[in-house]
Order: sequence, then C-alpha cells, then structure tokens
Amino acid sequence: MSSVRALVFFLAACLSSATRADETPFRAPHATVSLLGGFAARNSSLEPSTAADQRLTTSLGGVSPTVVRLRGEVFPLRWLGAELEAATDVFKNTAKNPVTTVWSARFEARLGVSFRYVHDAGFIVSGSAGYGLSRAPVIRYPVTQPTDGPKDFDALTTHGPAFRLGAGFYRSRFEGTLSVTALLGVLGARLSTVEPQLFVGWRLVDLDTLSLAAGVDYGALIEPSSGGYRGVAHRVSIGVRVSFLPAPPPRASPLDATTTALRVQVQRPDGLPALGASVALDGAAAVGVDDQGARVLTPAPGAHAVTASLVGFRAASASTQVPEGLETVLVVRLEALTGPGQLTGVVQAAATSTPIEGATVKIGTLEVRTAADGSYRFVSVGPGPVQVRVEGQGFNPADEVAQVPPEGAAKLDVSLDALGKGSPATVRGLVRSRTGEPLVATVVIKGLATKVPVTAEGRFVVTVPGGPYLFLISAPGYVPQTKKVVLADGDQAIFHCELQKVSK
Repeated sequence: MSSVRALVFFLAACLSSATRADETPFRAPHATVSLLGGFAARNSSLEPSTAADQRLTTSLGGVSPTVVRLRGEVFPLRWLGAELEAATDVFKNTAKNPVTTVWSARFEARLGVSFRYVHDAGFIVSGSAGYGLSRAPVIRYPVTQPTDGPKDFDALTTHGPAFRLGAGFYRSRFEGTLSVTALLGVLGARLSTVEPQLFVGWRLVDLDTLSLAAGVDYGALIEPSSGGYRGVAHRVSIGVRVSFLPAPPPRASPLDATTTALRVQVQRPDGLPALGASVALDGAAAVGVDDQGARVLTPAPGAHAVTASLVGFRAASASTQVPEGLETVLVVRLEALTGPGQLTGVVQAAATSTPIEGATVKIGTLEVRTAADGSYRFVSVGPGPVQVRVEGQGFNPADEVAQVPPEGAAKLDVSLDALGKGSPATVRGLVRSRTGEPLVATVVIKGLATKVPVTAEGRFVVTVPGGPYLFLISAPGYVPQTKKVVLADGDQAIFHCELQKVSK
C-alpha cells in the first residue's frame, strides 16, 4: 500500500505543478502505442480443494526481474475505437520437496472495443469490452508423494470476457491515466484477474501531430481466491508512450514586423462556410469571400468591427483587437431569417383590367385600402402562407392565399369580377406539401372534364357556373385529395390543400 500512496502523492504533485504552456484547446489522440519494461514482486499460492487432488503450487514470493507490457489503441471516431494490451513477466518457479527451480512466464492479453468521452479541458473518461486470455505457471506433483514423487511444470489458463474502465488527465506536458481491467474466467477456468493500473508521464517530444512521453507504470495484478488459488503481483515499469494527434486548429501566425492581417471566416447558422457572402470592415465597401468562406484583410493595428452578409440570412457583426505583426482569425456566424415579411400587389377589374381605388384588402385583423392606381401594401405579415380577402364596391369579393418569405417580400395581384345575375363563380386555391413547400400539382373538376392550370407556386384560379363541384388534386409522389365545393352565381371560394407524401 505504501507504493500506491507514493504514486498517488506523485500524481497530485504533478497536477498541482503542471501549467498549460499555451491556450490551445486539448486534442485527444487518434492513436497511442505504449511499450514499458520493469520488474514485479509477487505472492501467490494454490491449495487443493480435496485430498485426492493433485497439488498445484506457484511461487509463494519473489521478484520477477523481467516485465514487458505493450498497449495500443486507435480511435477512427472521436468516441469509438479499439484497443489491444499484452503483458508478461518472467520469474523463478520453485518446488520445495525436492527443491527444483525453473524459469516460468506469466502472460495476459486482451482485445476489445473501446469508447471514450473527451472534455476540452483535458479530461478523458474511457472504457472497453472484449475478450482476454491469461496464463499462470504452476508446479504440479502428487499429494501421495510430496517428497520425491514425480513432478510436472504446468500452467493455469483462463479466457473469457474482459472489461476496462478508466480516466485520463492531460495538462501542459503532463499525462496521467488510471484504469481498472478485469478478466472473467467463466469458461471452465479456475482463475480470474483484476488489475488496477496507473501511468504517470511527461511529454519529451510535443509536435503538431505526434507526441512522445516517458513515464512510470504501476499495476497490481490481483487474482481473487477461486478454487483454492489466490495471489497478487505488483508490477512497476518504465517506458514510452507515442501519441498520434489530430492537426491543430488554425491560429494567429507571426508575420513580418510591419504586416498586420485579419482573416475573417464567415459561417452559416449550421457552421458550414457561407459561400457567396461578403464582408465589410469598419463600414467600408463590402468585399466577397473565397471558396472556403474566408477573406483576408489588412487593417491597421487596433480595434476593428466586421459585418458579414449573405442573401437569405440576417447580417451579423463582430469585433476584435488586431495586434501588430500578427494574423488574427475572426469567425462571424450569420443568423437565420425568422421574422415577418411584406406583401404588395394591385387590385383591378377582371373585365377591363382597370385599377380599383378604395378596395379593402384584409389579412386577419389587418386592413388596408388600395390607392388610386389600385396598389396596396402590408409591411409586416407572415412569414408563411397568409389568407387575403379583397372587397370592392360593385364587385364580388375574392379570397387568395399568399406565401410570404421570412423577412422578405411577396407580390399578389387580385382581379375582381363585377356583380351581376348569372355571374360565374370563382374558385381560387393553393396546393402545397405538409411541410409548406408549393407543389406543381394537377387540379381536375370531375364532370366537366376540365383540367385547371396550376402555377409553379402551386396557385390556381378557375371560373365556373354556379353549382356543386368535385375537385381532384394530385401531385407526383403525394396522396391525392378530393374537395367538394357548392357554388352560387358570383360566389368566391378558396381552399388551401396540403398533400401528404406517399409512404414508402
């Protein structure tokens, strides 16, 4: 236990003294390979369960002068990978009656699927599940001839599921990992193992994509009492760990003493490069970005503000301090448009195409009147589909649906039919998907063999004599719908149809 406490105190001292050399974010290794060598001190024994058993015994104590441990892991994904570990130590195995000594080797190996959680502050919590093998050398000789009977040097071999749970801490050049590995001898074996391990190291080489650390590894191989066998081996090793790292993120790079640069990276709300965007420095004329969504500017040292814009998104601004002789990276992320838009149009007579002055245009509780040229304007409606009702003196009212884009403008012109007996009825509609997308659909009036033209925006208008009608609305890949409409002379009817995609 004294060795464990010493290693814990050493780990705490390293953590308290280590300071980060720079402020670059922590980069978890893609892969690591460790090779260690040292010695082991052991104490183990095996007692027969019955008098008729052959006695098996291992070395009751002593030091293994040779310990070799190889460990490797690779993470194709940030959180998922695979790992392999193998360890062996060579020691004297001695039978006392008569005294016979041979060199034996203890061996363990496991292979598993590993997972981990990486925190940007330099913490890693990891684990693995797989399969393992363990071989423990023993001496076998009959109980009936314990003194000079025949003897045989044998081994206890076990294999079964293997699990590991651990945590790591990385700060500046310090590396520390603590883990517990368990091999369950469930397949007819007499032996299981549990091994807590602690590695403390210091990085001697720290490059952009590779680091090399030298350190001390301690492991306590515990063999719980099972079938009369019990034991523990303390292993202390020194060695190296090579880590392969992802490329570091771009950062300010020194230029010559008289050059100052500002790299502006424009991103869409989802974090992708905003191709086609433009940037303006301190209110100056805007300039475009390259095919990576970036633009390098050369302002004077000091505080600067940058505004980025792109059609279909809300402009965004950011400020930064640009030091002399350095390239500074500034990320500006655009915002999605979500607010209401505008709706404009002209109201005119259907028969003569002349503007109608003073007509009333309504959207919900909002209401405006047309000017002398028949024009109208709503400055804040939507976004999305809005229902518009137009009424003019001496004309049949009309109902329409307009699709208003977020923080954009839409145009809707309306033609009114004059009042009169026998005037045809007008049916207007808008066809779209359940997600709000306009559809190029087919509208057919059953019984009239009439196919109604539909615009690219999914809008249609048809005039028919008064009476009952059945409309069939369809679009490729969508479930058709039918609408029954009863019309009187001069009526204005409108229906908004949403089609559902055909299930696959």
